[in-house]
Amino acid sequence: MMTFLRRFKATAVLVLIAGLTVCALVTIRRSNEEIRAEARARFFEQYNRQQYLVAELTAHSLDEMFATFRRNLELVAGLFEGGCVDQGRAQRVKSSLGKIYGSLLDTPVIDLVVFDSTGVAVAIEPQDHFTLGRNYAWREYYRWAREQREPGRLYISPFMRMEGGRNRGVKELLVARGIYGRRGEFKGVVACTVDFDKLARKHVLSVRIGRHGQAWLMDSTTRTVLVDPNGRIAGQTFDQALRRRWPRLYDLLRRAGGGKPGSGWYDFEDPADPRLQVRKLVSYHPVRLENRLWIVGVTTPEREVAALLSSFLQRQEAMSMTLLVTILAVAALLLALFYYWNRTLAAQIGLHTSALSEAHARLKSTFDELLVVKKVAATGHLALGLAHEIRNPLSAIRMNMQMIRKRIEPTGVMYENFSIVEGEIKRLNRLLKDVLDFARPRPLRLQPVAVAELVGRLLQLMSQRLNDRGIGVVTNVEPDLHLVCDPEQIHQVLLNLVLNAMEAMEGCDVRSLQITALGRGGQTVIEVKDSGPGITRDKCEQLFDPFYTTKPSGGGLGLSILQTIVVNHGGVVSVRSEAGEGATFTITLPAGTASSNGDIT
Repeated sequence: MMTFLRRFKATAVLVLIAGLTVCALVTIRRSNEEIRAEARARFFEQYNRQQYLVAELTAHSLDEMFATFRRNLELVAGLFEGGCVDQGRAQRVKSSLGKIYGSLLDTPVIDLVVFDSTGVAVAIEPQDHFTLGRNYAWREYYRWAREQREPGRLYISPFMRMEGGRNRGVKELLVARGIYGRRGEFKGVVACTVDFDKLARKHVLSVRIGRHGQAWLMDSTTRTVLVDPNGRIAGQTFDQALRRRWPRLYDLLRRAGGGKPGSGWYDFEDPADPRLQVRKLVSYHPVRLENRLWIVGVTTPEREVAALLSSFLQRQEAMSMTLLVTILAVAALLLALFYYWNRTLAAQIGLHTSALSEAHARLKSTFDELLVVKKVAATGHLALGLAHEIRNPLSAIRMNMQMIRKRIEPTGVMYENFSIVEGEIKRLNRLLKDVLDFARPRPLRLQPVAVAELVGRLLQLMSQRLNDRGIGVVTNVEPDLHLVCDPEQIHQVLLNLVLNAMEAMEGCDVRSLQITALGRGGQTVIEVKDSGPGITRDKCEQLFDPFYTTKPSGGGLGLSILQTIVVNHGGVVSVRSEAGEGATFTITLPAGTASSNGDIT
């Protein structure tokens, strides 16, 4: 009887364990399916948000380009507003016209033309004898400037092809502005011809996301396809190109004609095989250009976005299957050994259940981290592109400021205002240079160098500034200490630390700077210590974050670039400080030797 009860009890426990195992497998599978569905929805949402940011940046770059055209056309109009618009006046201002055209060489502008009040071309840059002296009063933009008389406004023509001249057949846009006298009388027109192919290549076709993700451009005012959704420069109307074959894209563009940004999807020809259709995710943003409303869209085939997600989910499923197989194997082993290790079995089930929950939580956490990393990477590319785009208009602003300053020769308060503006432009250029240096650090040029020589050269460079500020310097450098490094970059690191220390000691009664360099276990340790007010512990943790600064005028990239240089050398940088006790920055670098390919070994 006792034997029967034991067998019955053992069988019941086995059935219970088997049932629990099946339930656990079903629960895990269902949980994975829910995670996959939620991950897909979130990933698509985040990807469309990323596309929207790219579309917004592209729209901003187009807006900035036309703002550049506006400023330069205003400069040309200003050359003629005080006098007659004729060939005599054009000859007198020819030098200035050449400089203004030269400032547009980095833009898609083909030529710059000035017409008199009868429509005759009196000046053109670069010189074109075919155009000079011809009458263009029949042109739409000329009639608009003569009849509307709206000073300060631009006329932007529809997309067209040039019918004559040396650029015949080129796809173009015309941007024009009227020239008026002080009483509003019409004097003439200044216009520039824009190479639309070049504009599209620079601002639209250059936008790429993934393998087939790209941008398109539509003119909502004339309902014209400028750059189609597969990157071809078109020219057809919405009705001709989209209404019958791609009705969903046609409806999307009609909604976008209201001037509001948005996101969605539509069916279009597959970029990999034009005979097939593919669903595309799209985000779009309007560009308002005087009398035109353009729509910039950024689109990616849905299958490509799904492939990005699947590459992660496949790893997740592989780990899940590995865990499931492991659980099944352990369950089989425990069932075989149940009669012998009943108590051990209970402990093992608890252990593996805990491991499974932890792995499940780790998978969700890993996925969230992947989304964050991709978003940060996209933001970094955008910031780098934005830094490049900002530098061009800054250069144009600075050049135009210098031209205006030279023309009017300001004095007094106006001279100071010009100086302030030029100073701010230089400061912005320095900040953009720091951003580019941080985003694309130059490669290392390794060579052996004596640390004492490196420190001595730095102190010789800074001696006058240190003496002027009453800062005493104490050095403790091992005489035979050598280091394989890029001397210029390590010099920059030490220079930044010394400059930061000097600024920290401003206003302190005791000003002391201590530089120590010692060798420890195959590593070189360099310390820079100041007697400043110190840094609180919460700020120490943020010092090396990009754009974090405690200075009113700082850009916040100095210590981040410093850390990048040290890490590229295979070292680490740290800071020790307490409020009121100064700060000590420690750089630890491998002494190492330079290999044939320039790496540190």
